[in-house]
Amino acid sequence: MNKKVKSLINIVFSALLISLIVYMAGIGKIKEQFSHMLVSFFLLAIIVENAGVAISAKKWHIFLKVKGMNISFLTAWKYYYIGTFFNAFLPTSIGGDAVKAYSLSKELEKREEAFSSVIMDRLTGLIAVLGIGSFALLVGWNLIPFSAFMLCLPVFVFPILFIILLFKTNLIGAILRKPIFLKFTSLQNFIEKVYASLKEYASYKESILLTLFISVCYHLLLIINNYILSLSLGLEIPIHFFFIFIPVAEILVFLPVTIQGFGVREGTYVALFSSMVTDAQAFALGFSDQLIKVIGSIIGGIVYMFSGMKN
Repeated sequence: MNKKVKSLINIVFSALLISLIVYMAGIGKIKEQFSHMLVSFFLLAIIVENAGVAISAKKWHIFLKVKGMNISFLTAWKYYYIGTFFNAFLPTSIGGDAVKAYSLSKELEKREEAFSSVIMDRLTGLIAVLGIGSFALLVGWNLIPFSAFMLCLPVFVFPILFIILLFKTNLIGAILRKPIFLKFTSLQNFIEKVYASLKEYASYKESILLTLFISVCYHLLLIINNYILSLSLGLEIPIHFFFIFIPVAEILVFLPVTIQGFGVREGTYVALFSSMVTDAQAFALGFSDQLIKVIGSIIGGIVYMFSGMKN
């Protein structure tokens, strides 16, 4: 295919998808949301969110480097934004990771290394958010309503159990030996290679500790950003509640229920924050955070568009 035609298709495709993102968020809701906001705080939240993308890209870049993958930080940042773009159309908040890993794998000799680096990026993020949320819940459990406590507790406990099972047992190996996987040899081999690549990261202890530290910094930034959004809406919610509730929301949007967490995020905010503000205000806070994610996806779409133009 002619390069100019390919670039044109890429631009049109990107523009259509960006329009779809805005349509899914709802033009009317977006206008209504902006009419009640302190724009300066909202703009600050956009800046903080995109600083978070750069921080996350740096963490992923570390995982790539320890495996000897010679990719620049700017390239990693570009693919991270592209993954953010495709998150808007795939189930869970991490659906675009598969696109990100696949796109990068085309530049690498070993596809499993690209996929394992993306999984490690997400796992360290999950460990960090579990650590922050669990510690905050342990310290402040008596400060939140009992109903909220009962929602938070299993959200923190079950992922911890899953991580233990994943790395301390041969759960993946046992699943791959099931008859259904034996019919798909190539898929089975690929998953085994990715799993083996994941376990190799255990020998890079210093890099793991560094990425965990970066993950903690990123999720603290995410929590503070939600507090900034609450200020933009004129809500008076003590900041310590955010250290318990935001990790819960971030874990729940991992579930493959809706596209980019639409609905799950807002519903979680209503369930948790409505003891301090009205349901409408809690929904507005959740939707504001979703808008920030939408803007990030649009920026990712623009990056993807220009990426296609260069190819």
